[in-house]
Parts: sequence; C-alpha cells; structure tokens
Amino acid sequence: MTATTIKVSTEVRDRLNALAAEEGLTAGSLVEKLMEEYLWKIKVETAVAQMRAMTDAERADYMAEVAEWDETLQDGLEGW
Repeated sequence: MTATTIKVSTEVRDRLNALAAEEGLTAGSLVEKLMEEYLWKIKVETAVAQMRAMTDAERADYMAEVAEWDETLQDGLEGW
C-alpha cells in the first residue's frame, strides 16, 4: 500500500490520533475503518430508501421471492 498525506486541521489530527490510540489502531487504520463504516451506512440507507419507494406490486413480488428463498433455509440440514 502506498501512503499519502491528507490535509486536516491540527484539531482533527489530534482527535483522530487520540481516538486511534483508544482503539489500539493507527490513525490510518482508523480512517480506513471509519470509511468502511460510512460506506456501509450509505448502502443501508440507499437500500431502505429503495424499499420504501416500492410500489405495492413491487413489494408483493419482492416478498414472494423472499418466501421462496426462505423455503431453502433448511435444505440439507435435516440431520442436524
């Protein structure tokens, strides 16, 4: 991995370093973790918005497909 520099205020840098130390991470690792968490949050918010925007027909189709997949949850697990 190639390292680079980003410009932030000294206050942000100090807060980032303090939080990273509390978490037992480097500042770079903390930035990566925060970025991944933020991107996940955006994906979830997008999915929720799309589901809320579904028409009744789209929701019915989706729920029918979910029901089909739910039937497979125990496939091959009869002996467990």
